[in-house]
Amino acid sequence: MSSPCRSMFRELLTTRWRTDISEEDEIETVRAGYSALQPNRSTNEENIIEGREENVELVDDENYQIFHRNEETPKLIQKRTSCVTRDEASNVLRTLMSTPKENLIAERCDLFSQKWFHSTRDTEKKLIEYIFLNPNNRPYFFTMQSRNIQIEDIGDLILKSLLSEPRETGQCLARIAIKTPTDMPFTVLLDVLVKLGAENDGFQLSDSAVTAKLIDTIDFEDITHKLMTEELRKYGYLEHKLDSEGHRISSCASITCSIRGKRHVEMRIVYTNRPTRRNISRNRYIELEQTVRSMDRRVVIVEERKEVVEYENDADMIPLKEGLEPVKNLISYLETGDLGEN
Repeated sequence: MSSPCRSMFRELLTTRWRTDISEEDEIETVRAGYSALQPNRSTNEENIIEGREENVELVDDENYQIFHRNEETPKLIQKRTSCVTRDEASNVLRTLMSTPKENLIAERCDLFSQKWFHSTRDTEKKLIEYIFLNPNNRPYFFTMQSRNIQIEDIGDLILKSLLSEPRETGQCLARIAIKTPTDMPFTVLLDVLVKLGAENDGFQLSDSAVTAKLIDTIDFEDITHKLMTEELRKYGYLEHKLDSEGHRISSCASITCSIRGKRHVEMRIVYTNRPTRRNISRNRYIELEQTVRSMDRRVVIVEERKEVVEYENDADMIPLKEGLEPVKNLISYLETGDLGEN
């Protein structure tokens, strides 16, 4: 059987119609008309209307966009619905509230290195407050980082962390690393703690110290020096001098907060000032570390063991005081720039 010729295929693509019964048959080719398919979206999210140089009438509607062409059926295009964004802080809070506490007590939740998507100041604050106030409904070890908490929120979080109820059994720890949107000098944090102590009876500070590590290069060899001070206010006034040191020095201030009479809970605040990887600016952030213990009685038995060690004194032996690495004064170094004598 021979294949059909081209004229037969062409006739299949034509539409026969009669204008008058008495006239001869006429043939009309298929014309470009209205398409039932949805038009494609352009890159700038504008609606494409098929055909150009035509009179188009746009009718604004609350839920739809309706396009009318001349002598054509109106075309209905539904607007694209806005996508729902997820909030990581809300998801974690919802998971903690819906999980039985029997399953949470023995869990370890480390979210410090996890990326947070679409979290806000309010959602992160709600999550942190829930963690601090509910030690029996959270993992025994919980860490996370926050970048939306403002400076004015830190005082409220510290105070609420000390109002926590005791742990039923054992102890738990929650560490929150906070990087405020604006750099927070150490003097600002110190003023917040002083204000909390003045406004709340029983609020006390203890174990306050600032340590630093200085890297000095001598004859192409890096030597690390340790510095320390307990004068927090002076360190706050001299902290800006760390900027001129670049990558050579990094400091860490540690302060423990507690409420008199509440031995089961304490808050340790760590303020870190260290250079960035590119040594362009300083990276300042704080860590709020809450420890909650149970109120059960504990008996500690200490047995002192007395041992006698005999050895011969040799002139080549190094004295013990020279074997320990000396700790320099941080305030003196920031004021003079000299490490002084060992």
